[in-house]
Amino acid sequence: MMVAVWPAAAAEDKAAVKPKPLRIYMALWRGWEEAAQGFKDYFINQNIPVELIVRDAAQNKDKLKEFVAEAKQMKVDLVFTWGTTVSEEMLGRIDSVDPTRHITDIPAIFAIVSQPLGSMVSDFASSGRNITGTIYLVPTETQVNLIQSYRPFKRLGVVFNPLERNAQVAIAELTAIGAKTGFSVESRALELSDGKPDPASIKGKVAELKAAAVDFLYIGPDTFLNVNRDILTGAALEHAIPTFAAGENPVLTSKALFGGVYRYYTVGQLSAYKAEQILLHKIKPADIPIDPPKRLSIIINMPVVRQLGLYPPMKLLGLAEVIDPTQEGKAK
Repeated sequence: MMVAVWPAAAAEDKAAVKPKPLRIYMALWRGWEEAAQGFKDYFINQNIPVELIVRDAAQNKDKLKEFVAEAKQMKVDLVFTWGTTVSEEMLGRIDSVDPTRHITDIPAIFAIVSQPLGSMVSDFASSGRNITGTIYLVPTETQVNLIQSYRPFKRLGVVFNPLERNAQVAIAELTAIGAKTGFSVESRALELSDGKPDPASIKGKVAELKAAAVDFLYIGPDTFLNVNRDILTGAALEHAIPTFAAGENPVLTSKALFGGVYRYYTVGQLSAYKAEQILLHKIKPADIPIDPPKRLSIIINMPVVRQLGLYPPMKLLGLAEVIDPTQEGKAK
């Protein structure tokens, strides 16, 4: 799919000579979503003409080799990669970059990569490569502080995909923080079926965490659990376990209690700003730091709050974005 984005003035004036659009190859992992939309909208709002060549791997890793070959063949101006798998497969991990298999000559921006430090870059100040990117996860310590500010806890539960390296890194970070601050981590790996995590095992793992008397369920960065978020958050709610999400979807479109996140849309806009710096202002990607949006969003799911009877402290509520579909349309 190709999407042309033109400045409004040029579109309205048929006699105007349209500038040649910048060609950006967008490689996605699970379809068009808010980060991609934010990326596109930035160029519209800034009146920058671009041609977006959009490709969706649909969670099929085999397609990514084709994307690399196509982007090189098309000689696009910039490549945008969404997600850890797409970014590592198309741009290469820092310890295994291969110009024959990865994109190296074309400037690139990665987004929605859970653990970029150590995988994509060795320093947030500079990638040292022809890439830059954005951080989308709130620091783990900040996430823990947010949970503690909602309700102090002693046991934190985690259901995770054993095939997802990012999930295991998150558990290790939580465990290290817990050892310093006085909580333990109860983690349960999902069962595998035909080499893939089995959605049918989610409810059983949540039940095990309930039996282990966890105070909170932590939902980390994991595509599989994001796709199956209704099963996970629904099971937690059935067992009256409050949930904290590191990403926005379990709160916005499912039944997680609350989350502390950088919104995907804002991450997309920041990524597009960096693309502008590279393409229009000729700044080298290695000279653009890898950083997060400036604003942290605390999102609270009020229907879940009411069902659990677990209301947030007023101080936290005052800082939060409250999601309450039951109240939409009632205000006059």
